Amino acid sequence: MTSFPQPKPISSRDREAIIFGLCDRLWDHGHCITNVVLGPAKEDGSPDWQRAAPEFFESLPADEWPDDDQTARRVAVSVDGIDGCARDTSYLLWVDDDGQVQHGRIAGSADDEAIAEAIIARDIGAEPQKRDPGMVAQAAQKLREDIFPLKPANDNAPRGEERLRRLQREFGGILHADRLSAVVIGRDAGEIFINAADEAVFRTVNGLEVVLPEDKPITARPFVLRDPATIPPREWLYGRHYIRRYLTSTVGAGGGGKSAHAIPEVLSMVTGRPLLDPDGSRTSPLRVWYVNAEDPQDEIDRRFHAAAKHFAVTADEIADRLFTDSGRDQEFVVMRQEGRGFKVCQPVIDDMVSEIQRRRIDVVVIDPLVSTHEVPENDNSAMQRVAKAWTEVADRANCCVEVIHHVVKGQNEATADSARGGGALKDKVRSMRVLNAMSQAEAEKVGLESPAGYFRIDFGKVNLVAVGKSLWRRIVSVPLGNGKGLGQAGDEVGVVEPWRWPSQEDLAEQAAEQRRNVVAHVSPETLAGIKVRLAASSYKADPKGKPWAGEVLLEAGLATSRDEAKAMLGAWVDIGELEVAEEIDPVSRHPRKFLRPVATM
Repeated sequence: MTSFPQPKPISSRDREAIIFGLCDRLWDHGHCITNVVLGPAKEDGSPDWQRAAPEFFESLPADEWPDDDQTARRVAVSVDGIDGCARDTSYLLWVDDDGQVQHGRIAGSADDEAIAEAIIARDIGAEPQKRDPGMVAQAAQKLREDIFPLKPANDNAPRGEERLRRLQREFGGILHADRLSAVVIGRDAGEIFINAADEAVFRTVNGLEVVLPEDKPITARPFVLRDPATIPPREWLYGRHYIRRYLTSTVGAGGGGKSAHAIPEVLSMVTGRPLLDPDGSRTSPLRVWYVNAEDPQDEIDRRFHAAAKHFAVTADEIADRLFTDSGRDQEFVVMRQEGRGFKVCQPVIDDMVSEIQRRRIDVVVIDPLVSTHEVPENDNSAMQRVAKAWTEVADRANCCVEVIHHVVKGQNEATADSARGGGALKDKVRSMRVLNAMSQAEAEKVGLESPAGYFRIDFGKVNLVAVGKSLWRRIVSVPLGNGKGLGQAGDEVGVVEPWRWPSQEDLAEQAAEQRRNVVAHVSPETLAGIKVRLAASSYKADPKGKPWAGEVLLEAGLATSRDEAKAMLGAWVDIGELEVAEEIDPVSRHPRKFLRPVATM
């Protein structure tokens, strides 16, 4: 094994800096493909480099450095796709406990060793070629030097020594008189120094310089007990779900009505009308920005126009308070994949905050969340960063951000824990609503032929207000009337409207109506004849009894089956035309139940 000397003793933070530094330096030269991997372990958890092979490697999720030192010792850099070598040639670089960088061929032919080692050694030792910063960057640097002239040096007190110490506690690295070396931030390795403008600057191994946010020391704020009436109330914006400066979410299965429900809800906020609550009162109109990151703008227009038509919303009621945009026309991605990790798109966040402030927007609706990031939704830590990015928008712009999100597939009953991303999103939002489609059993209970288009909304997580009862909705079809000519009827769009689960009284009335409909075809004269026959003989109420009262209906042709005859007799009993009477059977001399006409006064 060949070794490259490094300072020792080696700490986990320094090991991290070396590993990512090696990986980035080789990657930037472009003569090979590098990945940070987790090597095999022995029974005691220590690295087992003798078994090092591509099939035994594990990935580091989102480039997260291991928390424990034992696992960190197994982190290495795999090198593949080396120029001039066979496709299966693979090398591994790792850092031993003395801080020495070790390397070895783990796959491929020994014939490639000489050229592979030459390329690896050359690219590690040579700094990647830096690009000319360009005229604009040079002019900007000149302006910066004019505004922030270089301060006289103080040999007795190196610039920013205390700040560098604080930064070392946060990022690790090796402290020098004027800088921090061997620093790793995200997936980049480099150094931190204090510039002439008294700013902390992170310079990567590629020469890229980034000004770090002001590193104020943490301070404890004393609590002062005062009159609670002086505490500002929470700024609920709409429906005890939307709240200013917080992230909220509505989740449900695909095609379950999430997007369709958002449209009339947005119109309710914009107009101040209780479109989804018939008994509600008007509220103060809000300014809302609806962003559909998947559908084109004309589809967004169809949905809003259909909902406005259904609820008779006018242009004057909307005024200048509604903004709609499509992700096909603008980018709303707040986190992208970059190399082997993920990076927050800070310019997108900054632009959104600026536009929200400029338009004085109260609520932003993002539909769906999955189209605003590039992270795997089964990666909890990555999804937390996505939620944190949207929370930053809500906090900085002083608005509410509502994200519409999918649930994992294969669940009959969705809950807050069903949202994709595990508990990451649920833990970040202040209120989460869950949509579930009506089941067939529920439809039968309320007398509906089909549950299609009906769904309910439950508060899966509300940590600022008590959970209420389910809200029911249904989707109705609204024609736009945008067809051209006799051959085209135009588009029909599904619009969500309020629907109430029937009360016990309503259900009883529905059942009574259904029973009346069963015998509605029987005239009063025919019913009178049936009563005469039932009164004159001993017809039993039980279909198993002989003779059974239903046989009278079958013989008269009023029923075509025993089930129909049974339903008709039951309907007449329920509406008070017939009754079940217990009498002595003249044949068996035992008490039996017979069907008799109800005696009239």
